[in-house]
Amino acid sequence: MADYILTIVEQVGLMLAELARLKSGEKPAGISVLCLRETGLPLDVVKHSSPETILQLLKTGGGTQYARAVLLAELLMQDADLSDAAGKKREAIIGRAQAAALLEHSIDQLSPEEQAIYRPKLEALTSDLERISR
Repeated sequence: MADYILTIVEQVGLMLAELARLKSGEKPAGISVLCLRETGLPLDVVKHSSPETILQLLKTGGGTQYARAVLLAELLMQDADLSDAAGKKREAIIGRAQAAALLEHSIDQLSPEEQAIYRPKLEALTSDLERISR
């Protein structure tokens, strides 16, 4: 399992590169395809589910639960950026809140190197959400 978790950063990097290509071509449906392929969950289901439900769905992957949660958090952050750009502020807030919940749940299970990457992202998400809720 440790070897699998160590590849999270590499997988995320590849996925983000693919997302960048999709963004440049303005194909938001591509995020849905990536979500299903990388996490096994349809993006529409994720976007309409509570963080607790999403975590329950991710548990079906056994040892890959935390890696899939981090990948899903990355996808939700990217989708939130697209929602912001499209003027869909409520959707963006919900996506960031879901991403924060997934990272919060998974952060302690990541390697120290991965934690060094994802703790600042979690802190930024949390700060943004606190700022918005004021």
